[in-house]
Amino acid sequence: MSSTKTLPPPNQDLESLCYLETMFEEHGFDDGFRDGEKSGELEGRLFGCEKAFDLGREIGFYLGCVEMWTQLTNSYPETVSSKAIKQIDGLKKLIDEFPAYNDHDIDLFSLRDKMKNKLRVITSLLGVNQKYAMTEAPKMTY
Repeated sequence: MSSTKTLPPPNQDLESLCYLETMFEEHGFDDGFRDGEKSGELEGRLFGCEKAFDLGREIGFYLGCVEMWTQLTNSYPETVSSKAIKQIDGLKKLIDEFPAYNDHDIDLFSLRDKMKNKLRVITSLLGVNQKYAMTEAPKMTY
């Protein structure tokens, strides 16, 4: 067996070939990072809009329940306990205090959870089965 070394072709610098590979990796990384930043920002904005819409829809549901229960309480005051009225007023206060703008210092989801818990207490006191169920709008079929 002969042991012959494979030598690079003459006038070819091995280090420049290694650097060329590194250079292409760096260019590829920079291009990917730039494109990812652009698409990531767009995806983040879309995701944020979807979450804000869902949150607003849920808060609107709670407000609708409060308004309905308030009207029922005004119409039939003898059927609703004072504890339930106090809880309904507390939920109304939470809804009124919910910010209508984007404030980074306020945890909107914890406020929503407080409302959800208050709704559970109210439904228990009133003896009704009422909870928010996020469902798609029914599709029209022919």
